[in-house]
Amino acid sequence: MQNKTNKKLYWFPPKGFGAFVLRSSDEEFKKKHPIGYFFAVALGITALVAPMFVYGMCMKSPTVGLAGIAGTFIIGIGLFNFVAIILNQYLGHLVSIISFLFGALLIVIDMGLL
Repeated sequence: MQNKTNKKLYWFPPKGFGAFVLRSSDEEFKKKHPIGYFFAVALGITALVAPMFVYGMCMKSPTVGLAGIAGTFIIGIGLFNFVAIILNQYLGHLVSIISFLFGALLIVIDMGLL
């Protein structure tokens, strides 16, 4: 039988999550994994920018609305949250879910479907 006391719930941001935005917060990971840190940052930037790129490529009109750009950026924040697991800076499931839902809502508004 599994011991359920060691199971962590990652639904909410951890206490003191505001320190994640400080440059010193990932210095420990950078010291231990200098090459891995480079790839984690590259993956994070890709996760943040890729939804905007894909949305721009899929739009039929040459002009993309501000709501669509904001929505894809917010979706990128949700994806970046998964990359933050590597750096031990995960903000919880709710941050990703809310980012995906709110970003999708802005995209739907931008496309005129709502």
